Amino acid sequence: MSAPLCRDGERRRWYSECAGSCLVLSARGRLLEPFPIFGPEEYRLLARQVSFREADDYARGHGLRHLRTFEAPRVAE
Repeated sequence: MSAPLCRDGERRRWYSECAGSCLVLSARGRLLEPFPIFGPEEYRLLARQVSFREADDYARGHGLRHLRTFEAPRVAE
């Protein structure tokens, strides 16, 4: 299933060498494959309710070793 990332946000990304492939862990714990990798328009859902440790193990097991973390957006008061 592919769809845009609505009411959620990327929190972590794992890249392969040369950024040929990528994996995303969302704020809601979804494990996703973005397409395209840069400026994604849709995401393929791989799993739900995934912890960081599970996502990290999966990513590293698939050769995605470069981790990038995103800050949570600040909410205006």
